[in-house]
Amino acid sequence: MNLFPYKPRRNQKAIMSTIKNILGERRDLVFESGTGSGKTICTISATLEYSLQNNKKIIYTTRTNAQQRQVLVELKEIRRKNPEYKEKIFGVGMQGRSNMCLLAKNDPELSKGTAEELSKICSKEKKKARNQSRGKQNGCSYYRAILEDKEKIQDAIKYVRKNLPTTEELIDYCEKKNICPYELNKLLLRDTPLVVVPYIYVFDKMIRNMLFDWLGKSEEDMILVVDEAHNLPDYIRDLFSSQLSFWMLNSCVNEAEKYGDPSILDGKLSVSGFCRTLIEIVRNLRDTYIYGILETGIRTKKIEQNDAFIPSHEFQTEILSRFNITSRKFHDVISDLIAYGEKIQEYRQKEGKLPRSFLHRLGLFLDFWNSLEMEQYAKLVVDENNGKNPRIEYYCLDPSLGAKIIKRFHSSIHMSGTLEPLEEYRDSLGLLENTELVGYPPPFAAKNRRIYYTSDVSTKYSEIANDEKNNDRMKNYISDIVNNFPKNTMVFFPSFGTMSSFVREGIKEDIDRCLFVEERGMSQSELMDVVSDFKNSSNDKSDCAAMFSVMGGRVSEGLDFPAEQLEIAIIVGIPYPKPTARQRGLQHYYDVKFRKGWEYIVEAPTARKLLQSIGRLIRDEDDKGVAVILDRRASRFKKYIPDLTESKNLIDDIKNFVE
Repeated sequence: MNLFPYKPRRNQKAIMSTIKNILGERRDLVFESGTGSGKTICTISATLEYSLQNNKKIIYTTRTNAQQRQVLVELKEIRRKNPEYKEKIFGVGMQGRSNMCLLAKNDPELSKGTAEELSKICSKEKKKARNQSRGKQNGCSYYRAILEDKEKIQDAIKYVRKNLPTTEELIDYCEKKNICPYELNKLLLRDTPLVVVPYIYVFDKMIRNMLFDWLGKSEEDMILVVDEAHNLPDYIRDLFSSQLSFWMLNSCVNEAEKYGDPSILDGKLSVSGFCRTLIEIVRNLRDTYIYGILETGIRTKKIEQNDAFIPSHEFQTEILSRFNITSRKFHDVISDLIAYGEKIQEYRQKEGKLPRSFLHRLGLFLDFWNSLEMEQYAKLVVDENNGKNPRIEYYCLDPSLGAKIIKRFHSSIHMSGTLEPLEEYRDSLGLLENTELVGYPPPFAAKNRRIYYTSDVSTKYSEIANDEKNNDRMKNYISDIVNNFPKNTMVFFPSFGTMSSFVREGIKEDIDRCLFVEERGMSQSELMDVVSDFKNSSNDKSDCAAMFSVMGGRVSEGLDFPAEQLEIAIIVGIPYPKPTARQRGLQHYYDVKFRKGWEYIVEAPTARKLLQSIGRLIRDEDDKGVAVILDRRASRFKKYIPDLTESKNLIDDIKNFVE
């Protein structure tokens, strides 16, 4: 409480007290506290006080740059209210080179580079800058300033320590001063008690090792904070998964032909020929396991089936059979592909291009696939784009594979507004049994929010098929609510596909207010423009707007709509995950491991999507809002939404609450 800069609201003292206790006991904490409850400032205040007293560093991880910016804004407020600690309260925000490298920012070619590719470019440019030829200035000019202009660098360090800039502000400052912001941050890290980084800085082994070297501390002297923690399990699953698609294999063919198309298998086959055969194998796997063509000779794919499991050794066996080679010889081919790819990377870098090689990626993919025997992975064939780009993939079922690093920290704190059931999160990441699990009650008065559901509609496919009036009733509910209440109203659909079906059925024509729509594939800037226009509609009380969006998307998770900017949320259906092979694999794995496949893999993620959408309504103690779930199955989630109430007359119930 000594550093907390505001008047404490409900639950905030309890949150900070719990954090203080678990830090003292070197344990982990997983807690849920509703949106707008001040989780960020409570966590920063409590961990910062402990770190300053005990010489620890705080690694604060976020999923988005907007969340990172909020941490630094709150840190600045802590220092403003505690001037006696001004020199000690300090923090740095790190992002990847794709955001912080000024060479990449100003070069269309480099701006498309991956973290690994930009790292190689950076290493080469720095080497050239350190090995100056007589009378010549080589290498990155932004890095040369780090080496040569000590006075400018000291001024930059003073600027950062004095102003605690966000990463975006730091990049702007460094561009004006012709300094590399990435390298400047590295100079600052050793002395800062708090560093804010994207998830990848902790959960990617190579990047993590670099970060820890810069910090100059061992893990046991660091406190890990995971913000928006409900995203972490899926993030790790994706990080530890990979895929091989038609597009990538065709890119390998083009690359091989462009750079000489070397021979493999003792000169019997070209690299491009090998890749073309892999394309045939992936196509056959797709046809066999998704369409069923090879067994019956007839295309039997079901409309909703886009993926399927493939036997563990099927892909390798097909390769060995096609080329009549042994497993040892296949390992030689993989080594050749990796070596050829590395040569292509070197050649492209000499040309001033990104050191990118699809053959190198292919070699690494085959190497991992060939050695993959662990039960924590599923092997799949996927066809999601009308047959244009099928792929095979290995998918990580168990995020605890990538979360082992958490146990090496002094303590870890995992927080989110939607994290129930907390046991599922703890188990999924493999945290210790003595992890503290706490769910704090909503911080705002219950009278400020109503959550209704209706029992005469559903988005379940079988119910829609058996009740031809179902969709008409849902459309009427949506249009009646939007048209009857001059309030900014968000309509959340379970997917873009469901939204499109309602649009095709004429829902837009039924709405008399200005309507904004989040469209699939919108850029971030395009989406922000639409959201801004929607928010501004609340300024005219007589002409508020409606907006169509999706649950689990950028609007439902990452954006705030305080006060009149959003007062009614309509949730169309229950966002159950699609019954894909991947989903079945996850559910089976969690059934075997925890005996809770349905609860952990279907029910909990669905509840979180619902709660994230509802959470857009109430952001502070003065906000009021109504949420409506248009699906009879909502009653199954009452344990997650205790104030859920069935409505027999939505318009009257909403009207009574509003008035």
